Amino acid sequence: MKRLRTLITTLALAAAPALAAASDAQTSATAGSSRYNRNGAAQASARYDGDFGFARTDTRSGSTSSARGVAVGVDESGLSLSVSNAFASRGGPAVATTYNISIGRDGRVSRSGGMSVADGPIHRSAAAGGSVGTGRHGRNATAYASGRTGRHGRVQARTDSNQGLRRVAPWRAAPPEMTRSVKKVKIVRRTVTARTSRR
Repeated sequence: MKRLRTLITTLALAAAPALAAASDAQTSATAGSSRYNRNGAAQASARYDGDFGFARTDTRSGSTSSARGVAVGVDESGLSLSVSNAFASRGGPAVATTYNISIGRDGRVSRSGGMSVADGPIHRSAAAGGSVGTGRHGRNATAYASGRTGRHGRVQARTDSNQGLRRVAPWRAAPPEMTRSVKKVKIVRRTVTARTSRR
C-alpha cells in the first residue's frame, strides 16, 4: 500500500508541470444610471491564472459611473491580457467594451472583443466581459456584451472572436554566450481574483 501511494505521488508530481501550463485572464465591467437616481451603479471583476501577472479593478459611482477590470497572466505557455470598461452618465447612454488577447509560445494569436451601447429615457445599463487563455487544452477567446433599458429604450451589442488565425514572431532561445550564467529561480504559481462594486 505504501509503494502504491509513493507511485501515485510520483506520477502526480511529474504531471503537475504539464497540467499547470496555462495562461488565462478574465475581466468584466458593468455600469448603469437612471434619470430618477442621482447615484449610478458600477461593478468590475478581474482574474488571472499564471506564474506571473496581476488583476486590478476600479469602480466609481455617482452622476457619472465607471468600471474597469484589467488582468494579465504570463507563464511558459504564453501571455494573456483582458481589459473591460463600462461607463454611464445620468443624461447619456451606457457603454461597455471588452478586449482580450493571448499570444502563445508558438506565436499564434487569439483575440476576442465586444461592445454594448444602451440608451433609454429613464434608465440604462451596459455590461461587457471576456476571457482568453493558452494551455494544454488549446486556445480560447470569448467575449460577451449586453445591455438593459426601460420602455422605449434601445440596446446595441456585438462581439467577435478569432482563434489563432495569425502569427507573430515566436519566442526564441537566447544565444549560448548569453546563457552561461543562469540562476535558478523558484516559480510559485498563483491565481488572483479582484472584484469591486459600488452603488
